[in-house]
Amino acid sequence: MPVIAPLPIKTKDQPFHIQLWRWVTFVRQWKLVENWAYEYKGHRYVVPKGFVFDGASIPKPLWFILSPTGLLLIPGLLHDFGYRYMYLWEVDTSSPTGYKKAWRCEERGPWDDLFREVSLHVNGTKVISFLALVALKLGGGRAWRQNRERNAEDIFPE
Repeated sequence: MPVIAPLPIKTKDQPFHIQLWRWVTFVRQWKLVENWAYEYKGHRYVVPKGFVFDGASIPKPLWFILSPTGLLLIPGLLHDFGYRYMYLWEVDTSSPTGYKKAWRCEERGPWDDLFREVSLHVNGTKVISFLALVALKLGGGRAWRQNRERNAEDIFPE
């Protein structure tokens, strides 16, 4: 399991209406405390320490059914990294750094499919994995576009 730390939602020393707004509308962000590796189809992919993500991007009204840090945490972590950077790091012992950029894809569909496949691999939950894929196909476009606009700088495994 990945080692993650919660990032604070800034409510301390804020007026009540700001605290209430942030409590209702903000989604907790999580930061990887150490590199996290995942074995998939004979490859060892790594998400670097320091990567910040929100778990599975499940709308708050649905959290009573499915937590963003529950069954879909692992597929959400890989998916969020892929959406942001359009590749995954892979362990490569022949590289001077020990890693190479792999699983490169500049379209969102394969990342959504990866989410479903990893969800099935990790949890074996066919219905939840399918529903999550449908939700991504319907609602993932905004997150994809925001990540393209963000154009985040690469982060590297240590």
